[in-house]
Amino acid sequence: MKPRVALLLVLLAGICLAQDVLFQPAKVWNVHLTFTPDQWRGLEPARTGNQGMSFGRGEWLQGAPGKRNGLASAMGIEFKSVHGAIAIEDRRFNDVAVRYKGNGTYLEGQGAGKFSFKIDLNQFVKGQTYGGVTKLNLHNNVTDPSWMNEPLSYRLYRDAGVPAPRTSYARLYLTVPGKHEKRYAGLYSLVENIDDQFISRNFKNKQGALFKPVSTNLFRYLGEDWAKYNQTYDPKGTLTAEQKQRMIDWTKLVTDASDDEFAARLGDFLDVEEFARYMAVMVFLSDMDGILGPGQNFYLYLDPNTKKFSFLPWDQDHSFGQFPYAGSQEQRNDLSIHRPWTGRNRFLERVFATNNFKKLYLTRLEEYSRTIFEPQRFANQVDELAAAIRPAVQEESKLDRFDRAVAGTSKSIVPIKPFVKLRARSIADQLSGKSRGQRIEGGPR
Repeated sequence: MKPRVALLLVLLAGICLAQDVLFQPAKVWNVHLTFTPDQWRGLEPARTGNQGMSFGRGEWLQGAPGKRNGLASAMGIEFKSVHGAIAIEDRRFNDVAVRYKGNGTYLEGQGAGKFSFKIDLNQFVKGQTYGGVTKLNLHNNVTDPSWMNEPLSYRLYRDAGVPAPRTSYARLYLTVPGKHEKRYAGLYSLVENIDDQFISRNFKNKQGALFKPVSTNLFRYLGEDWAKYNQTYDPKGTLTAEQKQRMIDWTKLVTDASDDEFAARLGDFLDVEEFARYMAVMVFLSDMDGILGPGQNFYLYLDPNTKKFSFLPWDQDHSFGQFPYAGSQEQRNDLSIHRPWTGRNRFLERVFATNNFKKLYLTRLEEYSRTIFEPQRFANQVDELAAAIRPAVQEESKLDRFDRAVAGTSKSIVPIKPFVKLRARSIADQLSGKSRGQRIEGGPR
């Protein structure tokens, strides 16, 4: 082997090892953000006023053209990046980009006084990485008293063979001279970013296109002008003409094709096996804040070789049936595996009506019911994480609700341990034909 090739392999191996060190499920890192007073004030979002969002009418979760999508953006809230400094344990970066992040979690974080952050180590000083990682997501978990919904959901997707972010935890401290001196902001989930680095690690070819769609009518044909699609599909990078046309052609098939043509050509555009695994996990989790509900909280990757789309999960704080705006808790516990979405969803209706997909999907549900959906597996994972993060939760003075969530006795939600027992039994009954489960007809769309 040539010396330069050997050196490159050693460097790549070192980066992968460092990433594995950063994302350890039960690891709690000490992270310290520092801002000047002006930088701290600069974090405050701009507010452009309500853009006329309305539940049940149009694409109400989309922001203004060229802006980010989601509830907060649709309400006219725009996040701004500022210069700041970050220390991860003993490693310090003196100039990084920091902004608030989130939609529902940002709005709820206002009441809790705890905000999520996105940190870009590389934006202002090129080449800055932590073990090959350039972007960090610190999620505040204000909607999740267990601090575990996202880590365990992403783990479940990965166990099912679906590319999903890795996680660890962070005790976050804030310093703003004259205002805060290493103030403990609380325990956060440290979540891997879905970007080029994520794609490189999970796919053979990273030269494809990454999208973050938000739509209550996913893959609806809007004509041949890409400008009509751009805000809905929010591409994370510059698209080629071929990539734009591939998306347009896909929407045309979903919208206009006959049932026979759709079934025959579905596998030309969609990685059907991957989507069967993705949907099996999502339906088990009764995740009603994503494609099953308002049509958000996932990414699409268009592979440059196969020309097929794959689905990637994101924003799982309301998983394990904990999204309160779609159906009752009983309905989410017993969600139908045959029609799990709320309201009308032409894309899912068409996919679930194809024999090939439905067979793959039900096969995965049967397989996972014997393996990764086993309730005791989740109980062990909950207990493992609880032991690791309990001291950090105690510092945040939220130990009582945390202990009830871990034990499964919380009154505000059905926590993970009892939920997975109910859900596993429901899916088993539906697979055996004893039950059809429950449909959720309404919800925010």
